[in-house]
Amino acid sequence: MSANNRYITSAESLVTTHEETRAGFLSIALEKNRVGDPFVKNALAFKAMVAHTHCAEDLLTIPQVRPFLITAAGLSDKSLAYLNEDDQTMAIQELIDKFLKPAGADYIDEATFRYLLIKGDAVGGSMRNKIGALGQERLIRAIYSSMSVRGISCKRLLKDSKRWSTVNLGEAGAEANIKALNWTNDSGERILVFNATIPTVKNNVDICLFSSNIDDYDLKTLVRHDERALMFGELKGGIDPAGADEHWKTGNTALNRIRTSFAAAGYPQMMTSFVGAAIERAMAEEIYAQLESGTLTNATNLTNNNQLIEYCNWLIEL
Repeated sequence: MSANNRYITSAESLVTTHEETRAGFLSIALEKNRVGDPFVKNALAFKAMVAHTHCAEDLLTIPQVRPFLITAAGLSDKSLAYLNEDDQTMAIQELIDKFLKPAGADYIDEATFRYLLIKGDAVGGSMRNKIGALGQERLIRAIYSSMSVRGISCKRLLKDSKRWSTVNLGEAGAEANIKALNWTNDSGERILVFNATIPTVKNNVDICLFSSNIDDYDLKTLVRHDERALMFGELKGGIDPAGADEHWKTGNTALNRIRTSFAAAGYPQMMTSFVGAAIERAMAEEIYAQLESGTLTNATNLTNNNQLIEYCNWLIEL
């Protein structure tokens, strides 16, 4: 049994079950639909706005749909900074000549499909970022739940903000867009920072816990105070089993770097933890071995609620 997580009783207990993997994929599918829905609505709006046209060339006479056609032509928002109006018109004309005209009477559908194809790639990129964010949000929601049961108050700092605000722990969506959390336990005030560059490690770290109060809080200064650092962790929120081993290798390398860097700076007992959604059997054995040896201080499978809450309780009490 793990010394800091009573629900980790063996390597097998860390493995993500088929049911948890299935639920994770379904959750991502729903999120993809949510993210992609505005683009589908845009496509339907385009079809309604050009339904009266008679041929592909007529689309050039409707300035209101020009931005839609620019996307359908394959031009990204970033590329528009380098292209003038004539360049953009040329791209639209090529779209019409090479793809819409050959489609005959189906030119509107052809333009619509090409728009959705381009935006589908954008959804894919957005989802790669969102999957990581979903893992962090799940962890934060579990922290809120642990705090709520205990009657602990918490403050949050949103990304791109400098003002702390009290969290309504029961508020839907309160776990989104978080940069840092603040609370007080029996040992003092704590600040948990997400995705911070730690100078001692010379790298970005997913989970960073410090002994500090918000009056003294300044991220650029705080991360340079090694003596205030309490624990660092890696968070891998992807649910795909195919990428699990690679995520662990990356996370394990990062955790080793943290321990080595702080040991060289005079802090040989720096605590580390690993939080992962997709944990396969081989990596589970490595994680459990590190927990038993004390190399890794704590861990949790993000999809296992008992383990996750136990991890959060440990984190809150550090």
